[in-house]
Amino acid sequence: MTASGAFAQRIAGLANADAELAARLRRAGSSRPPSEFRARQAGGAAAGLVVAGGVLSAAGMGLPLVFAGALAAAAAVYGATEHSLERQIAVRRTQITEELPIVAEQVGMLLASGMSLRGALEAASRRGQGICAEGLARVGARVAGGTTVEVALAEWADDAGSADIRRFVGVLTLHEDTTDIAALVSDEARSSRMEAHRRLIAHIERRNEQVWIPVTVAALVPGSVLLAIPFSDALSEYVAL
Repeated sequence: MTASGAFAQRIAGLANADAELAARLRRAGSSRPPSEFRARQAGGAAAGLVVAGGVLSAAGMGLPLVFAGALAAAAAVYGATEHSLERQIAVRRTQITEELPIVAEQVGMLLASGMSLRGALEAASRRGQGICAEGLARVGARVAGGTTVEVALAEWADDAGSADIRRFVGVLTLHEDTTDIAALVSDEARSSRMEAHRRLIAHIERRNEQVWIPVTVAALVPGSVLLAIPFSDALSEYVAL
């Protein structure tokens, strides 16, 4: 590969990385551009590098340990920012899962009353206050700007990065192919509610397991200690014989 080809490939890779980061920031509900996020991330890593290096040097550590510790601190700060971003994305996905059944039910009822899809989406966005309502408000703004409702809905699904919203949007885009779109939306709302209930039950069961494991261990350890005392005494007497 020529030098110009390698440089072009490198630029393309950086552009793809920025596009991926931009999508992750949108899914986290952040309006910051990727360049600002990367600048803060690099600044935090550099600060961790300097602080850790200074602390280890003041403690009298050797140069190899200072270098390794400073790099580890920088990597930890870098990883912490990535983890925080993924945490924000996960929290918003959970909120979407909880909000979408309600929004879908409202849209289904509005469509059943004879309202157009655009009108139903705008009305649902005004009635709600959560993430889904904000997304529908952006859809309405895009449609008012001249974008078709199908394209605006697809953009919302891509920005949200939620499988639930993608299914909901997939049903809504059938409004020109079916005369009973309200029933389809209502069915999707019920499906979303059942899925949210299933996830809630699974979450509760995992939390119960996390609680019962330490409780069980705490209950067994004292009994094990009490059994070990006479066993240790008997073993000591046997050794003394």
